[in-house]
Formats: sequence, structure tokens, C-alpha cells
Amino acid sequence: MSRILYQLIIRLLGVQGLYKKIVQQDRLENIRPKIRKDLEMLLSGVNENNPFFEGRFTEFLDANRDVDDDTFFSAYSQLPSFSKKDYAEAGQSVMSRELANLDHKSMELEFRGRPLESLRRLRKGNFLMPMATGGSTALPLITYMTKHHMFAMLFTFFKCWYRMGWRPGDRMLVFYPRNTYNIDDMVKFNRFSKLIGFRYHLFDHVNEETVRGLVDDLNRYRPRLLLVFPSPLNMIAHTIRKFNLPLRHHPSLINVSGETFFDCQRRNIESVFTDSKVEDSYGSVELGEIAHESRGGLEIFANAAYVETEANEAGQPEMVITRLDIFDFPFVRYRMKDIADVEFVRDENGKERYVITKIEGKDSNFVMSDQGERFYPSFWNGFVNRLNAKFENAIIEIKVYERRRQELEIQFIVADSDLCSRIREAALAMLIEQVSTKMTYAITFVDFIDHDYRRKYRVIERDGDIEFAGGMVGDAGKLKTVQQIEASVV
Repeated sequence: MSRILYQLIIRLLGVQGLYKKIVQQDRLENIRPKIRKDLEMLLSGVNENNPFFEGRFTEFLDANRDVDDDTFFSAYSQLPSFSKKDYAEAGQSVMSRELANLDHKSMELEFRGRPLESLRRLRKGNFLMPMATGGSTALPLITYMTKHHMFAMLFTFFKCWYRMGWRPGDRMLVFYPRNTYNIDDMVKFNRFSKLIGFRYHLFDHVNEETVRGLVDDLNRYRPRLLLVFPSPLNMIAHTIRKFNLPLRHHPSLINVSGETFFDCQRRNIESVFTDSKVEDSYGSVELGEIAHESRGGLEIFANAAYVETEANEAGQPEMVITRLDIFDFPFVRYRMKDIADVEFVRDENGKERYVITKIEGKDSNFVMSDQGERFYPSFWNGFVNRLNAKFENAIIEIKVYERRRQELEIQFIVADSDLCSRIREAALAMLIEQVSTKMTYAITFVDFIDHDYRRKYRVIERDGDIEFAGGMVGDAGKLKTVQQIEASVV
């Protein structure tokens, strides 16, 4: 019944063509020529009908209309790139001309627990849907989405699940922190979403009580797909094992995203959710999901995004992303501040893949030694792997805190507490050898990582890190947290 209802809703809303284009279709051959056509169409459109981008691409389009693909993409890489700050300061002028001067407040879509009224407005399309980024500062970027923009973003998430084997109407459980993204608004819509297989389980903290409640929900609701962040899922697996909780239903599909996914986390999760397929995705609040786990890396959705890299001030490859087919609030050569490698590869069947590899997260996501050397998440992932090779995979989680650049606090969660002293000794020796002989190291063992899950979870937490998941516009509690963090930085 729910599958039929799902199809009816998609048809009722008039987005079945967009659903087919983004969710069901793939680009696995001749990727670059197809992306080029999309880029030319996007640049031509915003060049004429966007106050922020107007006239910026005239010279590029005229000079590269008849060149070959290699020349086109090489020239494209020389165009200006734009930061979150650029977009935040430009505000609504980034929108197309007919939308740039509208009163967005009067057009905001609010669910208010009335799904039928919301459906009517969704079908009509006379709304703007605001979405705010978290960002590493108190300056949020507010994106105003039209109907096309909103569903184009939503369907990139559907594409991840579709790739895994989920189909519209299959039961899904979303385990997310409260007061992040627009999740609380989605819950207001939940009376309707239950009919099409969605259920939400929101949390404030990950502890024994929270996990017991989730396990009960999994056993009763029996979802096929579980959506969750990697670190909470790892703590869920840890708690289930620690307290021998009766997990009678394993979702066949588990999709994680939003954080660096360490090998020790995956190993621990899969040892508890033994009947589940766990896969990682990559995206952002601004752009939606743009890549999903595949062999050799996370495969970019080539019908949704074009991803480049350019060296940042530290010489690291920073991703620069153009969101395809979004004209009303376009992201053209948008600097994500995320570090990764991007490449085109071919599989054994000759299918072309466009993949992101070695994702490090934000360019601030590193520990700097007293010698000025940067140690990104990939180093700490390998660090844990080398320790686990010595101690039978005893480490299931690591958290690294930077303390005034001269001291590191490394927290471990381990499966066997009898190994703590030996792990501490081995870890200390590796840190002295591989990081610095002069820094101070505090190695501790905990049962849970104490984390405010409204904030982005990072394996590396530096002094003054502030990044809220899904923005903080008008949120007094989050603003207070920012002030406390800033005041605590020496």
C-alpha cells in the first residue's frame, strides 16, 4: 500500500520527471561531455538572469563554445570560485532575478503539523524553503529553495538509498539529533510520512537509555533502512554489546553520512549489525548528497554535481563543486572547504566512475604538531588500524582533542578493558615516533564520547571548534553555546 501511495504522491506533486532523472538514471559513460552540456546551460542561464552572477561568464562562454572537452574543463577550472562567505554576504541576490527581491518570509513553507495543507502548497510551488548551514563560525549561509530546488536536493538522498536497494514505500527509520537541519519540521509532518514508510527517532544524547529506546523501536517497527550518523551508530553498537540488549531486527540497509567514517567504526558496527549492509555517503546542507560508497571511493552523482579540486593555502586539494540543474539558487564553483581527491576511473566492465577518495573533511580538520606538520583524519584512521593489528581490533572509537597545540588528549573506547595499559603504552610510543617527541600526550579510556550532537562530530576536535549540524538561525541555545566555546579558548 505504501509503495502505491508513494507513487501517487510523487505524481500528485508533479515531480515524477525529476525523480526519474535524479534517482533512477545514472551517468556511467561519456560523463564529461554530458557534464559540459549541463555546465554550459547553467552558466548561460545565470549569466543572463541572476543578479549575483550576471555577466561573469560572458567571456568564458564566447571563448570556449567550440573548443574540445579538455580545453573547456581546463578553462572552467580558471574561473573564480566562491566561498560560503561570498554566498552569505550576497544573500538573496544569488537567486534568479524574479526571486531575488521577493519577501522570502511571507513565502516560507511551514509544515505546522498540517500535511494536507502542506501537500497543496507543495504541488502549487508558491513557496521558498529556507535551509541554513552549520559552518565553522556563527555566520550561517541561508539557502532559499524553490520547489524544483528542494525536490532536486531531496531526491539526491533518495538516490543514495535507491543505490543500496531501498524502494519508495520500504520502511525507513531516521535516527537524528534534535534541532539539526529541518528535522524537527519533518517530524511535524510525521502523521503523513508514516503512511509512506518514514519514522523518526530523535535524540539529545547517546547513552544507555537512548539506545534502549532505539532498539525497542527497531524491533517493533522493523525498518528496511536505517539513516544515522557514523559516530552515533558506533555508540549504538557499543551499547548493544555492553548491555547485551535484545536486538531482534537488523535493518538490511544502513546509510551513514555527514562525518568521517573510520575503519574501526565500520568493523564494530558490522560486528553487531551482522545482517545489515552499511554504506557511506557524502554531501552537504547546501548541495544535498552528491556521492555514495562504491568500489574505489564514493561515486559522484554525475547528473547532479561537477566536482573539481584546487590547492588551498596549505597545498591540500580542496573540493570545488558546481551543483548541476539548479538555476534558482545556483552553486557555481563553490568552495566546500573539504579536503579530498577526485578522479575518473573505469571498472572491470568498462563503466566510467567519477569518484571522491581520501576524504579528510574540513580543511581545519587536522592536528598540528609543534613542528607545524598537519595530521588529518586519514593519519588517525591508520594510527588506530596499526594499533588494532596489535590488539585484535580492541579499539572501537577514537577522539583526538587539541590542547593549545602543545598537548593532545586521545580518548579511546575499547572492547576489552584488560588491554588498556598495553594500548596506552603502544599508542604513546607511536605518537612520539610519528607525531612529535616534544608534545605532551594524555591517553584516556572512556565508555562514551561526551558530545553535543547538535554540533558536527569530528574525530579531531580543535580548540574553539564550532560547527552546528544544519544551521543555527535564531537559535538562542546554539548562540549561547558558541559564546561559551569562544570564551573557553585560551
